[in-house]
Amino acid sequence: MRFIFKYFPLFIAGVLSGTGTQFLATPSNGFELAIGANAIQKYSINPATHFVYGPAPTMGISYGSWLADSKISAIKVSFPGQKTSFGFDLKYVDLDDLELRSERPTDDPLATFGASGFSLGGSFSKEWLGMYIGAALRYVRIDLYTENSRGLAVDIGMTRNISHRIKVGTSILNFGKMSSLRNEKPELPLRFITTANYTYEIDQLVNDIAITGEWSNLINGNTFYVSTVSKWKGISFCLSSKLAESVTEISGGLGLQFGMYRLNYGIRFGSQNLGMPQMIDLTIQLP
Repeated sequence: MRFIFKYFPLFIAGVLSGTGTQFLATPSNGFELAIGANAIQKYSINPATHFVYGPAPTMGISYGSWLADSKISAIKVSFPGQKTSFGFDLKYVDLDDLELRSERPTDDPLATFGASGFSLGGSFSKEWLGMYIGAALRYVRIDLYTENSRGLAVDIGMTRNISHRIKVGTSILNFGKMSSLRNEKPELPLRFITTANYTYEIDQLVNDIAITGEWSNLINGNTFYVSTVSKWKGISFCLSSKLAESVTEISGGLGLQFGMYRLNYGIRFGSQNLGMPQMIDLTIQLP
């Protein structure tokens, strides 16, 4: 068993501080894990980047592990359009083998249980006045022991080309509210993210260098990311670093494009000593 909660009220208090709804801030695929927070790259956390060109819809399936050995599963389907694209996504995060114990030490716990987070929603992205805008609406539910909380979360974002090499993007994520959990309401992880990206080419190698700043209501201070994505033919290499108060993380990943399939893998090394998050995803162009 990985965790022991001696007092159920203390456990609920931890959830209300954000550990329950924080699953919304975890990556949804291997590419997102590899580049960190980014409001520019295709299929990133910014809904404005989800615009799809092409004759057919695409479907992405992701699976991986997060901190404390929690498991993440996600599905995303995108439908192309000439000026507007639509999509829907599902995400499920599960943490098992939690123990509930009383104040008095005992050999056996009062109960064993799991905690989970679930979100289901739809999104759109649109080309408008020389930029791309997007929004997403999600139903959110967290389950903890015998308690649960439900709510709605909204994401909005935009990207714009300043020149043929420089692009900027910004997004506001998880704006909304949750229902009461033990007479109190869990707080959604509200995030403001801004990214500046510079693109340059060396022969057939295309490189993106991005700097991202993030503010969140669940983190003390600001967080900064520096990431690079290098693409050569059907291969991409990703590397990013995260700098925050008392936390340093390095992420990396590899992407392979072969025909109508794309495979991404991401891994993160952090200073918290709570595990090594890894994710893999497969995107398929549907017939």
